[in-house]
Amino acid sequence: MMKKFKGYLNHTQVLAACTKAGFEVDTSRYDDGGDWITIFGRFADEHMFITYSSWNGKFIGKSPDGSFFNESSEELEGTDWYDAILDFLYIPEEDKAA
Repeated sequence: MMKKFKGYLNHTQVLAACTKAGFEVDTSRYDDGGDWITIFGRFADEHMFITYSSWNGKFIGKSPDGSFFNESSEELEGTDWYDAILDFLYIPEEDKAA
């Protein structure tokens, strides 16, 4: 079962999070009127890049083994680097018991 989130980071939030984490960001496609930015960083000790849309919260990337993944890659949930990406880009759903 996929983790539950209540939302995703908008453009300003993701750029701030990248700066805080020391990640590099390529905003050229966004600056040219597109929806996508590319984030270069280390997620759970795996250096990766992901392309992220702050318009709809979707992303795509290439895993350490060379296969492609996206925000719907349920089979990767529980993998340290994939969970780190989800936790970085998405806002967790509050615990309903709290």
